[in-house]
Parts: sequence; C-alpha cells; structure tokens
Amino acid sequence: MAAEAAQASLVFFPVLSLGIFIGLLELIFVHSDESGMGWLKHGIHAIPTMLIFLFISFNIGPVSKMVGYPITESFAVDLGVRVLLGIIATVKVKAAAAIAGKASSFGEKFWHAAVIGILIAAAPYVWVFIEPMLPAFLKF
Repeated sequence: MAAEAAQASLVFFPVLSLGIFIGLLELIFVHSDESGMGWLKHGIHAIPTMLIFLFISFNIGPVSKMVGYPITESFAVDLGVRVLLGIIATVKVKAAAAIAGKASSFGEKFWHAAVIGILIAAAPYVWVFIEPMLPAFLKF
C-alpha cells in the first residue's frame, strides 16, 4: 500500500529546476542558430514546452493513469517511454524552428535539437546524481 502511494505521487521540483535549465539552453541554441530573426519571440516557448516534456518524463506512471492508459512500470518501459519523449521533443524543436524560419537557411541545427531530446530522455537518470549535491533546504 505504501509503495503504491509513493509510486503514484507526482514529482515537481526536478521538473521545474531541470525544465528551466533545459529551456534556457534551448533558448541559447535558438539564439545562436536564428539570430537576427526574432529569436526571443520564437524561443520563449521553450521553457513551458520543456516543463511539459519533463513532467511526463519524471511522472510516467501517474501521467499514463491520467490519460487513461495505465502501464506497468519497469525499467524497460520507462526507458522506452523516455526515449520516445526525447524523439518527439527533437522533432518538435526542429519543426518549431523550421516553421518560424523565413528562409531555408534558417532553422535550428539538428544536433542542437538532438541534445535537447537526449537531455529530456536522460533527465530522470541524471537527477539521481544531481540531487545529492543540492543544499539541504532544496531537498524535498
């Protein structure tokens, strides 16, 4: 019973902290790839988008129950869902850059989009190493 309660709880602090970090990194990538094109207006959506992707990545079980498709969590299932989220994020970042581009030479570089996708997929696994380094007042 206690394991189910712990498993069903939602995770927010890592989502917020890593979401802001990855969103700002995405904003930096947009600035370097699309400077002179209104990069801030185009790139400002990156932070809320990263928060959504990371919320799903950190809360696979509860999110799957929310959408009506509960899955049995295991390492393989979680890894598969996170890899799929990373691919979707990469495509989303690349597509958003292509849609905003006014010429074919504009757009975010593929490797920039791929780095964002990899960070989203790896964030829960990386958080295990980041959390012990946080000050005590930030640990929940």
